[in-house]
Amino acid sequence: MRKNVSPLVVIAAGGTGGHVFPATCLARALLDGGVRVAFCTDRRGTAYVGDMACPVIEQSITTSSRYLMYVSLVINTIMRVWTLFRLRPQVVVGFGGYPSVPPVLAAQMLRIKTVIHEQNAVVGLANRLLSRMATKVLTSFPKTAGLRSTEKVICVGNPTRFEDRYDNVKHPHNDVFTILAFGGSQGSAAFAQAIPSVICGLAGSHTIKVFHQCRAGSVNSVRQTYALHRVDHLVDSFFDNIDELYAQADLIIARAGASTVFEIIGFQKPSILIPFKGSINGDQEANAAFLRSNEAAIVVGESEDIKAVLMTMLVDIINDRSKLAKLSTALCPLRTRGCTESMKNAVMNEVSKL
Repeated sequence: MRKNVSPLVVIAAGGTGGHVFPATCLARALLDGGVRVAFCTDRRGTAYVGDMACPVIEQSITTSSRYLMYVSLVINTIMRVWTLFRLRPQVVVGFGGYPSVPPVLAAQMLRIKTVIHEQNAVVGLANRLLSRMATKVLTSFPKTAGLRSTEKVICVGNPTRFEDRYDNVKHPHNDVFTILAFGGSQGSAAFAQAIPSVICGLAGSHTIKVFHQCRAGSVNSVRQTYALHRVDHLVDSFFDNIDELYAQADLIIARAGASTVFEIIGFQKPSILIPFKGSINGDQEANAAFLRSNEAAIVVGESEDIKAVLMTMLVDIINDRSKLAKLSTALCPLRTRGCTESMKNAVMNEVSKL
Protein backbone atom coordinates (compact mmCIF):
# COMPACT_ATOMS: atom_id res chain seq x y z
CA MET A 1 0.00 0.00 0.00
CA ARG A 2 1.32 3.41 -0.95
CA LYS A 3 2.31 5.76 1.86
CA ASN A 4 -0.13 8.54 2.82
CA VAL A 5 -2.94 6.87 0.86
CA SER A 6 -5.86 5.47 2.85
CA PRO A 7 -6.69 1.82 2.21
CA LEU A 8 -9.37 0.86 -0.30
CA VAL A 9 -12.01 -1.80 0.36
CA VAL A 10 -14.30 -3.02 -2.40
CA ILE A 11 -17.72 -4.20 -1.20
CA ALA A 12 -19.81 -6.51 -3.38
CA ALA A 13 -23.44 -7.47 -2.77
CA GLY A 14 -26.47 -8.89 -4.51
CA GLY A 15 -29.32 -6.53 -5.30
CA THR A 16 -31.82 -7.46 -2.58
CA GLY A 17 -32.18 -5.57 0.68
CA GLY A 18 -31.03 -8.65 2.60
CA HIS A 19 -27.64 -8.48 0.89
CA VAL A 20 -27.27 -4.71 0.52
CA PHE A 21 -28.39 -3.51 3.99
CA PRO A 22 -25.52 -5.14 5.92
CA ALA A 23 -23.13 -4.19 3.12
CA THR A 24 -24.06 -0.51 3.37
CA CYS A 25 -23.67 -0.65 7.16
CA LEU A 26 -20.07 -1.80 6.70
CA ALA A 27 -19.46 0.74 3.92
CA ARG A 28 -20.59 3.67 6.08
CA ALA A 29 -18.51 2.49 9.05
CA LEU A 30 -15.42 2.21 6.86
CA LEU A 31 -16.01 5.62 5.29
CA ASP A 32 -16.45 7.16 8.73
CA GLY A 33 -13.08 5.66 9.67
CA GLY A 34 -11.32 7.28 6.73
CA VAL A 35 -11.19 4.15 4.56
CA ARG A 36 -11.94 4.49 0.86
CA VAL A 37 -14.79 2.30 -0.41
CA ALA A 38 -16.02 1.18 -3.83
CA PHE A 39 -19.39 -0.57 -4.00
CA CYS A 40 -20.31 -3.33 -6.50
CA THR A 41 -23.94 -4.38 -6.96
CA ASP A 42 -26.57 -4.71 -9.67
CA ARG A 43 -29.16 -2.19 -10.81
CA ARG A 44 -31.57 -3.15 -8.02
CA GLY A 45 -28.91 -2.68 -5.38
CA THR A 46 -27.92 0.80 -6.49
CA ALA A 47 -31.25 2.09 -5.13
CA TYR A 48 -30.20 1.03 -1.61
CA VAL A 49 -26.74 2.59 -1.75
CA GLY A 50 -28.22 6.08 -1.55
CA ASP A 51 -25.96 9.09 -1.16
CA MET A 52 -22.85 7.38 0.19
CA ALA A 53 -19.66 9.13 -0.87
CA CYS A 54 -18.20 6.23 -2.82
CA PRO A 55 -18.09 5.08 -6.44
CA VAL A 56 -20.67 2.45 -7.41
CA ILE A 57 -19.80 -0.22 -9.97
CA GLU A 58 -22.98 -1.60 -11.50
CA GLN A 59 -22.96 -5.29 -12.39
CA SER A 60 -25.22 -6.80 -15.04
CA ILE A 61 -26.00 -10.44 -14.26
CA THR A 62 -28.56 -12.12 -16.50
CA THR A 63 -30.70 -14.68 -14.67
CA SER A 64 -33.31 -15.38 -17.36
CA SER A 65 -31.67 -18.75 -18.03
CA ARG A 66 -28.93 -20.77 -16.36
CA TYR A 67 -26.76 -20.67 -19.50
CA LEU A 68 -27.00 -16.88 -19.87
CA MET A 69 -26.35 -16.44 -16.16
CA TYR A 70 -23.11 -18.43 -16.36
CA VAL A 71 -22.03 -16.49 -19.45
CA SER A 72 -22.74 -13.14 -17.76
CA LEU A 73 -20.88 -14.25 -14.62
CA VAL A 74 -17.81 -15.10 -16.70
CA ILE A 75 -17.98 -11.81 -18.63
CA ASN A 76 -18.41 -9.77 -15.44
CA THR A 77 -15.58 -11.64 -13.73
CA ILE A 78 -13.22 -10.76 -16.59
CA MET A 79 -14.35 -7.12 -16.34
CA ARG A 80 -13.81 -7.08 -12.57
CA VAL A 81 -10.28 -8.47 -12.95
CA TRP A 82 -9.44 -5.33 -14.88
CA THR A 83 -11.37 -3.14 -12.41
CA LEU A 84 -9.49 -4.54 -9.40
CA PHE A 85 -6.14 -4.41 -11.19
CA ARG A 86 -6.80 -0.71 -11.79
CA LEU A 87 -8.17 0.08 -8.30
CA ARG A 88 -5.73 -2.13 -6.36
CA PRO A 89 -7.91 -2.62 -3.23
CA GLN A 90 -6.46 -4.11 -0.07
CA VAL A 91 -9.55 -6.29 0.60
CA VAL A 92 -12.71 -7.27 -1.27
CA VAL A 93 -15.76 -8.06 0.88
CA GLY A 94 -18.66 -10.11 -0.52
CA PHE A 95 -22.17 -10.25 0.91
CA GLY A 96 -23.64 -13.00 -1.23
CA GLY A 97 -25.96 -13.02 -4.21
CA TYR A 98 -24.84 -13.64 -7.79
CA PRO A 99 -23.63 -10.03 -8.34
CA SER A 100 -21.08 -10.56 -5.56
CA VAL A 101 -19.40 -13.47 -7.37
CA PRO A 102 -17.44 -11.63 -10.11
CA PRO A 103 -15.67 -9.08 -7.83
CA VAL A 104 -14.82 -11.63 -5.13
CA LEU A 105 -13.77 -14.33 -7.60
CA ALA A 106 -11.68 -11.80 -9.54
CA ALA A 107 -9.98 -10.78 -6.28
CA GLN A 108 -9.19 -14.41 -5.47
CA MET A 109 -7.73 -14.85 -8.95
CA LEU A 110 -5.52 -11.80 -8.35
CA ARG A 111 -4.63 -13.04 -4.85
CA ILE A 112 -6.26 -10.06 -3.17
CA LYS A 113 -7.59 -10.82 0.30
CA THR A 114 -11.30 -11.60 0.40
CA VAL A 115 -13.79 -11.60 3.25
CA ILE A 116 -17.35 -12.87 2.83
CA HIS A 117 -20.37 -12.42 5.05
CA GLU A 118 -23.22 -14.94 5.12
CA GLN A 119 -26.46 -13.47 6.40
CA ASN A 120 -28.52 -16.65 6.64
CA ALA A 121 -28.42 -19.73 8.87
CA VAL A 122 -27.54 -21.83 5.81
CA VAL A 123 -24.85 -20.69 3.38
CA GLY A 124 -26.02 -19.50 -0.04
CA LEU A 125 -24.70 -20.89 -3.32
CA ALA A 126 -22.52 -17.85 -4.11
CA ASN A 127 -20.90 -17.74 -0.67
CA ARG A 128 -20.46 -21.51 -0.61
CA LEU A 129 -18.40 -21.23 -3.79
CA LEU A 130 -16.41 -18.22 -2.62
CA SER A 131 -15.82 -19.41 0.96
CA ARG A 132 -13.35 -22.08 -0.14
CA MET A 133 -10.71 -19.49 -1.08
CA ALA A 134 -11.85 -16.64 1.18
CA THR A 135 -9.40 -15.27 3.74
CA LYS A 136 -12.15 -14.91 6.35
CA VAL A 137 -15.80 -15.99 6.54
CA LEU A 138 -18.13 -13.89 8.71
CA THR A 139 -21.52 -15.24 9.75
CA SER A 140 -24.70 -13.85 11.26
CA PHE A 141 -25.75 -16.99 13.13
CA PRO A 142 -23.64 -18.91 15.67
CA LYS A 143 -23.89 -22.00 13.48
CA THR A 144 -24.23 -21.74 9.71
CA ALA A 145 -25.01 -24.92 7.80
CA GLY A 146 -23.03 -25.70 4.65
CA LEU A 147 -19.67 -24.12 5.52
CA ARG A 148 -16.84 -26.62 5.09
CA SER A 149 -14.05 -24.71 6.79
CA THR A 150 -14.52 -23.59 10.38
CA GLU A 151 -11.07 -22.27 11.38
CA LYS A 152 -11.57 -19.05 9.39
CA VAL A 153 -15.20 -18.50 10.45
CA ILE A 154 -16.13 -15.63 12.81
CA CYS A 155 -19.69 -14.97 13.99
CA VAL A 156 -20.25 -11.20 13.99
CA GLY A 157 -24.05 -11.07 13.70
CA ASN A 158 -25.97 -9.29 10.97
CA PRO A 159 -25.74 -5.47 10.79
CA THR A 160 -29.12 -3.84 10.20
CA ARG A 161 -30.36 -0.37 9.30
CA PHE A 162 -31.49 0.31 12.86
CA GLU A 163 -28.61 -1.06 14.92
CA ASP A 164 -28.06 2.24 16.72
CA ARG A 165 -31.69 2.36 17.92
CA TYR A 166 -32.03 -1.00 19.65
CA ASP A 167 -30.69 0.17 23.01
CA ASN A 168 -33.65 2.54 23.31
CA VAL A 169 -36.35 -0.04 22.56
CA LYS A 170 -39.61 0.64 24.37
CA HIS A 171 -42.49 -1.81 24.29
CA PRO A 172 -45.86 -0.21 23.57
CA HIS A 173 -48.96 -0.45 25.72
CA ASN A 174 -51.56 -0.21 22.98
CA ASP A 175 -55.26 -0.28 23.75
CA VAL A 176 -55.80 -1.32 20.14
CA PHE A 177 -53.90 -4.46 19.11
CA THR A 178 -51.39 -3.32 16.46
CA ILE A 179 -49.82 -5.51 13.77
CA LEU A 180 -46.96 -4.75 11.41
CA ALA A 181 -47.11 -7.07 8.39
CA PHE A 182 -44.73 -7.33 5.47
CA GLY A 183 -43.78 -10.09 3.07
CA GLY A 184 -40.41 -9.02 1.77
CA SER A 185 -39.57 -9.38 -1.90
CA GLN A 186 -40.27 -13.11 -2.01
CA GLY A 187 -43.82 -14.37 -2.10
CA SER A 188 -45.39 -11.14 -0.90
CA ALA A 189 -48.32 -11.57 -3.30
CA ALA A 190 -49.62 -14.37 -1.07
CA PHE A 191 -49.23 -12.13 1.97
CA ALA A 192 -51.29 -9.46 0.24
CA GLN A 193 -54.21 -11.88 0.13
CA ALA A 194 -53.93 -14.02 3.26
CA ILE A 195 -53.14 -11.43 5.92
CA PRO A 196 -55.90 -8.92 5.07
CA SER A 197 -58.37 -11.79 4.86
CA VAL A 198 -57.47 -12.98 8.36
CA ILE A 199 -57.39 -9.53 9.96
CA CYS A 200 -60.67 -8.50 8.37
CA GLY A 201 -62.19 -11.79 9.52
CA LEU A 202 -61.38 -10.78 13.10
CA ALA A 203 -62.61 -7.20 12.71
CA GLY A 204 -66.13 -8.01 13.83
CA SER A 205 -65.04 -9.34 17.22
CA HIS A 206 -61.69 -7.59 17.84
CA THR A 207 -60.37 -4.08 17.31
CA ILE A 208 -57.16 -4.25 15.31
CA LYS A 209 -54.84 -1.69 13.74
CA VAL A 210 -52.50 -2.77 10.95
CA PHE A 211 -49.44 -1.41 9.16
CA HIS A 212 -49.06 -3.42 5.99
CA GLN A 213 -46.15 -3.17 3.54
CA CYS A 214 -46.87 -4.96 0.27
CA ARG A 215 -45.96 -4.86 -3.41
CA ALA A 216 -46.91 -1.72 -5.28
CA GLY A 217 -49.35 -3.64 -7.46
CA SER A 218 -51.28 -4.83 -4.40
CA VAL A 219 -51.48 -1.57 -2.44
CA ASN A 220 -54.88 -0.40 -3.74
CA SER A 221 -56.61 -3.77 -3.34
CA VAL A 222 -55.23 -4.24 0.19
CA ARG A 223 -56.32 -0.73 1.18
CA GLN A 224 -59.81 -1.37 -0.20
CA THR A 225 -60.09 -4.65 1.71
CA TYR A 226 -59.20 -3.04 5.05
CA ALA A 227 -61.43 -0.01 4.38
CA LEU A 228 -64.39 -2.24 3.50
CA HIS A 229 -64.15 -3.95 6.89
CA ARG A 230 -63.40 -0.68 8.73
CA VAL A 231 -59.97 -1.78 9.91
CA ASP A 232 -57.65 1.06 10.93
CA HIS A 233 -54.83 0.67 8.44
CA LEU A 234 -51.71 2.14 6.88
CA VAL A 235 -50.77 0.39 3.64
CA ASP A 236 -47.88 1.19 1.31
CA SER A 237 -45.24 -0.47 -0.85
CA PHE A 238 -42.44 0.97 1.28
CA PHE A 239 -42.26 2.66 4.68
CA ASP A 240 -39.43 5.14 5.22
CA ASN A 241 -40.24 5.07 8.92
CA ILE A 242 -40.57 1.31 9.37
CA ASP A 243 -38.41 1.54 12.50
CA GLU A 244 -41.14 3.69 14.07
CA LEU A 245 -43.76 1.15 13.00
CA TYR A 246 -41.72 -1.64 14.58
CA ALA A 247 -41.74 0.35 17.80
CA GLN A 248 -45.51 0.87 17.70
CA ALA A 249 -46.46 -2.70 16.81
CA ASP A 250 -47.50 -5.38 19.28
CA LEU A 251 -46.83 -8.17 16.80
CA ILE A 252 -44.89 -8.68 13.56
CA ILE A 253 -46.14 -10.99 10.81
CA ALA A 254 -43.42 -11.50 8.21
CA ARG A 255 -41.27 -13.77 6.13
CA ALA A 256 -37.96 -14.95 7.62
CA GLY A 257 -35.22 -13.24 5.62
CA ALA A 258 -32.04 -12.61 7.60
CA SER A 259 -32.54 -8.84 7.83
CA THR A 260 -36.09 -9.31 9.10
CA VAL A 261 -35.01 -11.87 11.69
CA PHE A 262 -32.25 -9.64 13.05
CA GLU A 263 -34.48 -6.57 13.10
CA ILE A 264 -37.01 -8.57 15.10
CA ILE A 265 -34.24 -9.62 17.48
CA GLY A 266 -32.96 -6.04 17.73
CA PHE A 267 -36.36 -4.51 18.43
CA GLN A 268 -37.29 -7.52 20.62
CA LYS A 269 -40.59 -7.84 18.81
CA PRO A 270 -42.88 -10.87 19.11
CA SER A 271 -43.48 -12.34 15.69
CA ILE A 272 -45.28 -14.89 13.59
CA LEU A 273 -42.90 -15.94 10.85
CA ILE A 274 -44.02 -17.64 7.65
CA PRO A 275 -40.80 -18.68 5.86
CA PHE A 276 -40.93 -18.51 2.08
CA LYS A 277 -40.89 -22.16 1.05
CA GLY A 278 -39.29 -21.38 -2.31
CA SER A 279 -36.22 -19.67 -0.82
CA ILE A 280 -32.94 -21.05 -2.17
CA ASN A 281 -31.37 -23.72 0.07
CA GLY A 282 -34.27 -23.33 2.53
CA ASP A 283 -32.51 -20.35 4.11
CA GLN A 284 -35.71 -18.73 5.42
CA GLU A 285 -36.83 -21.96 7.07
CA ALA A 286 -33.40 -22.26 8.72
CA ASN A 287 -33.53 -18.64 9.93
CA ALA A 288 -36.99 -19.14 11.41
CA ALA A 289 -35.94 -22.43 13.00
CA PHE A 290 -33.22 -20.58 14.92
CA LEU A 291 -35.81 -18.36 16.62
CA ARG A 292 -38.25 -21.22 17.13
CA SER A 293 -35.57 -23.38 18.77
CA ASN A 294 -35.04 -20.55 21.25
CA GLU A 295 -38.81 -20.16 21.79
CA ALA A 296 -38.44 -16.61 20.46
CA ALA A 297 -40.96 -16.70 17.59
CA ILE A 298 -44.01 -18.52 16.34
CA VAL A 299 -43.32 -20.22 13.02
CA VAL A 300 -46.01 -21.29 10.56
CA GLY A 301 -45.14 -23.51 7.61
CA GLU A 302 -46.28 -22.24 4.23
CA SER A 303 -47.80 -25.63 3.44
CA GLU A 304 -50.24 -25.23 6.33
CA ASP A 305 -53.68 -23.65 5.99
CA ILE A 306 -52.29 -20.15 6.57
CA LYS A 307 -55.62 -18.41 7.02
CA ALA A 308 -57.03 -20.91 9.53
CA VAL A 309 -53.78 -21.16 11.51
CA LEU A 310 -53.26 -17.38 11.64
CA MET A 311 -56.85 -16.81 12.69
CA THR A 312 -56.48 -19.22 15.62
CA MET A 313 -53.11 -17.80 16.66
CA LEU A 314 -54.19 -14.17 16.55
CA VAL A 315 -57.31 -14.81 18.62
CA ASP A 316 -55.19 -16.68 21.17
CA ILE A 317 -52.57 -13.88 21.35
CA ILE A 318 -55.08 -11.03 21.48
CA ASN A 319 -56.91 -12.74 24.34
CA ASP A 320 -53.69 -13.47 26.22
CA ARG A 321 -51.02 -10.84 25.60
CA SER A 322 -48.69 -12.42 28.14
CA LYS A 323 -47.59 -14.67 25.27
CA LEU A 324 -46.09 -11.59 23.60
CA ALA A 325 -44.03 -10.78 26.68
CA LYS A 326 -42.61 -14.32 26.74
CA LEU A 327 -41.50 -14.05 23.13
CA SER A 328 -39.88 -10.66 23.75
CA THR A 329 -38.01 -12.01 26.77
CA ALA A 330 -36.71 -14.96 24.76
CA LEU A 331 -35.34 -12.59 22.10
CA CYS A 332 -33.15 -10.61 24.51
CA PRO A 333 -30.20 -13.04 24.81
CA LEU A 334 -30.11 -13.59 21.04
CA ARG A 335 -29.02 -10.06 20.21
CA THR A 336 -25.43 -9.65 19.00
CA ARG A 337 -24.26 -6.17 19.93
CA GLY A 338 -21.92 -4.07 17.81
CA CYS A 339 -22.35 -6.16 14.65
CA THR A 340 -21.12 -3.43 12.31
CA GLU A 341 -18.10 -2.64 14.49
CA SER A 342 -17.18 -6.33 14.74
CA MET A 343 -17.42 -6.68 10.97
CA LYS A 344 -15.36 -3.54 10.41
CA ASN A 345 -12.69 -4.78 12.83
CA ALA A 346 -12.48 -8.13 11.03
CA VAL A 347 -12.00 -6.41 7.67
CA MET A 348 -9.48 -3.87 8.98
CA ASN A 349 -7.55 -6.67 10.69
CA GLU A 350 -6.91 -8.12 7.23
CA VAL A 351 -5.92 -4.69 5.90
CA SER A 352 -3.43 -4.23 8.73
CA LYS A 353 -1.66 -7.49 7.88
CA LEU A 354 -0.57 -6.14 4.47
